[in-house]
Amino acid sequence: MLEGRRPTRPPQAASLPHQMAEVACHEGHLASGVPVDGLMRRIAFLFCWLPFLAYGQSFERHEFTFNGGSGWVTNAPSGSSGDTAVSLGGTYSFHLRRWLALEAGVLTAIDPTGVVGSAAGFFDVHDRYTWIPFGPRVILPLRHDRFELSAGAGGTYEKYTVGNPSPGFFGSPYSAWGGYFKAGPAAALDPGRHIWLGVTPRLIVINRTYQRDRWFVLTGDIGFRF
Repeated sequence: MLEGRRPTRPPQAASLPHQMAEVACHEGHLASGVPVDGLMRRIAFLFCWLPFLAYGQSFERHEFTFNGGSGWVTNAPSGSSGDTAVSLGGTYSFHLRRWLALEAGVLTAIDPTGVVGSAAGFFDVHDRYTWIPFGPRVILPLRHDRFELSAGAGGTYEKYTVGNPSPGFFGSPYSAWGGYFKAGPAAALDPGRHIWLGVTPRLIVINRTYQRDRWFVLTGDIGFRF
């Protein structure tokens, strides 16, 4: 009788992954009580939004730029060499997008008149042009965002001062409003794209009573973004 019966195999233990699934998931819920379907939807939602979150954090919003170069008057009278001066300044930019920034700054032309002669002798009038430009700047990123081209335009407040009024010099302090236009390239110097080096030519146009100021200023720029 016993020879005709087939021996029965003992029940096999469930595999380890299956045991873990049964422990972690009971009636469609995790051990913490969170539904499995709800958790998967949350994970999928997060992965869908990750590219947009990463893009939004892939650029620095604040930038301080220091400018140094030279400027000269473009509408000087015929036959005149025109006023030239050392130009120094600084700009703060707030980047709304990778391609758009709002900026404001200060730019100066130092002692453009220089030494003047008169019957009383020669004097350095120590005059100065100070401009406060403000406006938007459009940015075109190039080559893995390490190079860029940009152009900006906006309004400008001009202040002209004379530090040493001298005989034979008839200039007087004044202030006026106008505008500017600038464009130029820039390149990142470090892998993190925090330090930038660029060149900016700009045209400053000021219209005041009975006179027009036209300055072309070319500066080298070093910027710090964070």
